[in-house]
Amino acid sequence: RIVPWSEVAKHDSVHDCWVVLHDKVYDLTQFLGQHPGGAKVIAKWAGKDGTASFAAIHPEAITQQLSQEAFMGEVDKSTSPTERAAVPARDEEVVLPPMQTCLNSYDFEAVARRRLQKETLDYLTSAADDEVTFRENSAVFSLVWLRPAILVDVKEVDTTCRILGAASSFPAYISSVALGKLYHPDGECGLAIGAEKIGIPFAIPCMGSNSFEEIKSVSTGEPTRWLQLYVNPDREKTVDMIRRAEAIGTEALLITVDAPVFGKRERDRRNKVEVTPVNQQSGTNSSSSGVAAALQEFVDSTLTWSDLAWFRSVTKMKLVLKGVQRWEDAVMAAEAGLDGIVLSNHGGRQLDFARSGLELLAEVVPELRRRHLQMEVMMDGGVRRGTDVFKAVALGASAVGLGRAAIWALGSYGTDGVEAYLQILKSEFDLCMKLCGAKSVAEIGPEFVSCDFLQTHATAAPARTLAV
Repeated sequence: RIVPWSEVAKHDSVHDCWVVLHDKVYDLTQFLGQHPGGAKVIAKWAGKDGTASFAAIHPEAITQQLSQEAFMGEVDKSTSPTERAAVPARDEEVVLPPMQTCLNSYDFEAVARRRLQKETLDYLTSAADDEVTFRENSAVFSLVWLRPAILVDVKEVDTTCRILGAASSFPAYISSVALGKLYHPDGECGLAIGAEKIGIPFAIPCMGSNSFEEIKSVSTGEPTRWLQLYVNPDREKTVDMIRRAEAIGTEALLITVDAPVFGKRERDRRNKVEVTPVNQQSGTNSSSSGVAAALQEFVDSTLTWSDLAWFRSVTKMKLVLKGVQRWEDAVMAAEAGLDGIVLSNHGGRQLDFARSGLELLAEVVPELRRRHLQMEVMMDGGVRRGTDVFKAVALGASAVGLGRAAIWALGSYGTDGVEAYLQILKSEFDLCMKLCGAKSVAEIGPEFVSCDFLQTHATAAPARTLAV
């Protein structure tokens, strides 16, 4: 169907909202309340062409996740639009300090906080309920102390390792974080370039701002790429995403298993409240669920252990379960023949009072070894320093995932910030190895750490009041 612009222009309100995206007309009226960024950002383009604003954050392929009923047809290019979206201003102009003044992850965070908008910051830092687990992810590293060996020749140490069979310059990878262009126009491409330059794997988010093909186009060699996957209830869509990932040389599939439903992230939800005649009268707010409601329809809540055989049948990529949170499930994963697991609580965004990935390492790895089960164990959550990487490896991790820390670097100086941060982290890890007397990653073991207080959960919950 060909839709003239005069018809599009008639549907110009929150109650009847048609928007043109990439020359296609969509009825987004029912989607307004589900949009992660709130209804207002869509409604302002009701009856108009919102392509430029949309493309600044989203890949075109994401429109395929809309229902077929939402597609109204192709816009008639022979007619004239009433208004086209301009590329949106990212942020107010902020004078940033020279990147060379950033000496650690926290410095990049401080810079990013200066240039990112409040709504973006709230989305990035939001976590479940009272955000206890979110804080614990970082605080737990202070409960593990180092036991340096002395009189070891550490003039040269080897930080390289292999993660899921791929070479890496040190035991870390960039974790998947959705919608990279929220933080910088470089988006996931910036993360991919930084990871490739430092020589570590990059886990591509299935809900990113850059397409797989765009990410591949910025590579200069053969970098290690993985795909983080939310399993769609429509398995054909899942297969299609897997095939596209395979086409760009993706080597592993990280199946997200800690989000059958999405957690309550109050900091982010507060930004979705919009005053309309409807919710003033009814006291309800259709957009207050934020990201969770928008993403839930794309996630299969019925996924079980029996489905793992299906993944083996549709791909030869290595299979990893991302979001394992107890030793019993780790053992089942190993016995099921998985290539690896990621001990993770989803950055504290799912279930508050779920334990940290670091604490889980101390529980899971001994149980696997006691049963002589071979499987790679990775962790994420709260990693900021080279000493954090060292502690995780000492407790049995083959690698650590860098999520928010990498995004702070991206959000500060873009691609250059990512590369600079990763180089700093790698140098900190190198220094820790030398000061602890470990000449290679393979030498780092539990004898280098003291974990007597690891299970002491001292992170205090805040006062439970509505902070408005």
